[in-house]
Amino acid sequence: MISEQTRKRLKNQSEILRTIRRKGSTSRSFISTSCGIRKASVTNICRDLVDRGSLNEKTPGFYRSEIELSSEYWRSLAIFIGSEEILATIVDHNGKSYEEWTQKMENQKSPESIVSLIVKLINKASKFKKNFVGIGISVPGIINAEKGICLSAVNLGRWHDFPLVAEITKRLPEDSPKIVIENDANAELMGNHWFGGFEETLDNSLYISLGEGIGCAQLLEGKIVRGRHFSAGEVGCLPSGNEKRPCSCGKMDCLQTYCGEMGIIESVNRNSQSPTSHSISELCQLAKNDPAIKKQLDYSYQPLVQQICTMVALTDPAYIVVGCSESNMDVIVPKILAAGLKEQLRWADNEHIPVLAGLHPIKSGTLGAAVSVFKQAFQNEPQIQYS
Repeated sequence: MISEQTRKRLKNQSEILRTIRRKGSTSRSFISTSCGIRKASVTNICRDLVDRGSLNEKTPGFYRSEIELSSEYWRSLAIFIGSEEILATIVDHNGKSYEEWTQKMENQKSPESIVSLIVKLINKASKFKKNFVGIGISVPGIINAEKGICLSAVNLGRWHDFPLVAEITKRLPEDSPKIVIENDANAELMGNHWFGGFEETLDNSLYISLGEGIGCAQLLEGKIVRGRHFSAGEVGCLPSGNEKRPCSCGKMDCLQTYCGEMGIIESVNRNSQSPTSHSISELCQLAKNDPAIKKQLDYSYQPLVQQICTMVALTDPAYIVVGCSESNMDVIVPKILAAGLKEQLRWADNEHIPVLAGLHPIKSGTLGAAVSVFKQAFQNEPQIQYS
């Protein structure tokens, strides 16, 4: 158990590192004023961080030199578990990626097979000889991040209470970097928050991820809302129709069967006089110039609009960010949702909540996996591995 003095120092260290990350190279006096920490404490903590290589002096040896985060030190191995493959890349605190590795997944996405692929990727990355402070993994399921457990993952074959971090860790050398896991939608929101060019704009925001399924996450005063059972934002399987569409969760008529990629295509075809075989990307491209298809898309996304309206009414976010997995969607879909919300929330939202197009979910999820490492490392005095 750490002492109160150590706890306070770690809290100050975290505030200092977060401030430098947001501001870039800056002075100790600015940090002191911005964080409300005594100058002597800022100086002592920064001196230790410079000595450890975590911070750089912009002009070494120069009195009162500005300081900045070290890109050589602040790197994370970020792993993204997708629908067909697992991607790994090394990401620094600026969001720059170094090298990339992928592993195709088998049809049977058992916990053991996924663990085996992740370990292979970690071993490949370790041979690249780049330093990193931790390993972050974006997981498409309900997870207990603190305990490293995947509570459930419907799209991975209905996992249940799987100790993902422990199973990966025991297959790695003892001195391997610490592993942090994060829900995929949460990771995508954090990736947009840190690296999407939005910064503090998204401190109070709602995120919707559109792909095969539908993900949702929320930031409240800059912190992820997790919920009592870690399932905040699990909207993909909310009941949303009566057409008897089967869902991968085993139920019928879940939201993602209507507003996931295949659900939208099916809805457009059911309501169109001339059904097509277009992909969601092609439909969005055609909708730019074809009012009939645009109208079909407007109608098909209404179940999602209704669910977002409920979330907005309950949580009152400042912004909504939409992550679209296919090209052309990010031009059309945010506008459809914004128009639907404007109509449905006319009684409560006079200013009309902005709906922004976010980064591609794979990119934001990968970046967010790295963010989960950095956020934890800022507080825990990380030790470099694979140096």
